[in-house]
Amino acid sequence: CILKARKVTTKGVYRLPHASLLRRGFALQCFSFCLLPRFLPPCARNQMGLFYGGGIDVVSTWHRPGLLHSSPLLNNSLLLLFFCLAHSVLARQSVKRMMSCLVSTSVYRHLYILQSSLSIFLICYGWTPLPSPTLWDIHSPPFRLALYGVCVLGCVINFAAIFSLPVLELYGLSEPWEKLTGRKRESSDLVTTGLYGLVRHPLYTGILISIWFHPTMSLGRMMVGAVLTVYLLVAVPLLEERDLVEMFGDKYRHYITTTPMLLPFKLWTSPSLTEKNKSN
Repeated sequence: CILKARKVTTKGVYRLPHASLLRRGFALQCFSFCLLPRFLPPCARNQMGLFYGGGIDVVSTWHRPGLLHSSPLLNNSLLLLFFCLAHSVLARQSVKRMMSCLVSTSVYRHLYILQSSLSIFLICYGWTPLPSPTLWDIHSPPFRLALYGVCVLGCVINFAAIFSLPVLELYGLSEPWEKLTGRKRESSDLVTTGLYGLVRHPLYTGILISIWFHPTMSLGRMMVGAVLTVYLLVAVPLLEERDLVEMFGDKYRHYITTTPMLLPFKLWTSPSLTEKNKSN
């Protein structure tokens, strides 16, 4: 993207031709969500959850046990750590401001989505199956079907949460869309309706539901679920919501006090985050 970008000398910011940017962004999303898992071996597809299991192992030689370390546990931990750190660092407002002198907002968003897709691909490519028996495997057809239904519900919540937001802006396509249509989009406001009226982060809620309610729980899936759960419980209030408070101010502080983070009910009251944000 950057190699073929055009330089705007007035601001020193690299921008892609708008139609090209729109096409590339759409193609990248199709590849990430639809095509990439079909080129993974079954051991990697199984780690991705419900929809991409089974099928023909078309590229089984791609799987490289011990990509980062000979120990399966340490290897998989490093892969997940890379994924979490990349998301935590690159999504910060301070990093975005620092990069704004090099690339436009849309190009940076595309680069962020690209690294996200590549980091997920790296996990699937380098994941080492853990030598352990399955932790649980529900064989009863009614219960198994019910749990699959809950997994599907998690995916539905995930996609509904995505499309409740300004999708073009989320994927860095708002700028080229404005140029192509000639219509200026209004600046995005805080979404607090629908799923976002129940929890502040329904997208993460859907992901956790899809992982933890799977009828077959291997140690690898348990590891992914545990790491993501801990990461979300720590990174969301300490990093992501600090940026959101910076963007939306008192409106988001009030949102924190009235709406739970991941579950549609509060297990405990924790005013520390709001007080910290107010003091900052």
